[in-house]
Amino acid sequence: MNGVLTKGGKRYFMTLIDDATRFCYVYLLKSKDETLDYFKIYKAEVENQLERKIKRLRSDRGGEYFPKVFDDFCAEHGIIHERTPPYSPESNGVAERKNRTLIDLVNSMLDTAGMVGEALLISCHVLNRVPNKNKDKTPYEEWIGRKPSLSYFRTWGCLAKVNVPINKKRKLGPKTVDCIFTGYAHRALLIDS
Repeated sequence: MNGVLTKGGKRYFMTLIDDATRFCYVYLLKSKDETLDYFKIYKAEVENQLERKIKRLRSDRGGEYFPKVFDDFCAEHGIIHERTPPYSPESNGVAERKNRTLIDLVNSMLDTAGMVGEALLISCHVLNRVPNKNKDKTPYEEWIGRKPSLSYFRTWGCLAKVNVPINKKRKLGPKTVDCIFTGYAHRALLIDS
């Protein structure tokens, strides 16, 4: 996706979706050449936190997956890199549907300019915790192995109170600052507060 997604200058997003569970990761990128770096982060988390092995990667023919270094990395780690035929998004149906769902959710959430990236991340977070068609379990439950907690969910754009840092607090004065809720802080995958 082109255009600026975040106030931090992220212009693109990359989704990585487990074929069996449909659990999805979203990474926000400043440029497409960061794809391999974020794939390495994903691979490390999946292998170290979940003790799973990536065996196959299916991608479209986007230029971000063609550099020789990406192919070399996949070959070095025994990952089969499949590329879908050109101009055939139906060959990559799972990713195309997930991206479409994410974009539809983002569009429904947006009323504040410059918050596309944040809306994209929270949409992915919610979708991972909602059952898919024809399944009783959520992608999170299948991926992590336990039911997710939903008690911390809040409405996008609602009032949020943020504590003033101790070094900024005064005896007389506010202890919190009013903010707008735009998403959840990134945490380790296995911690679901």
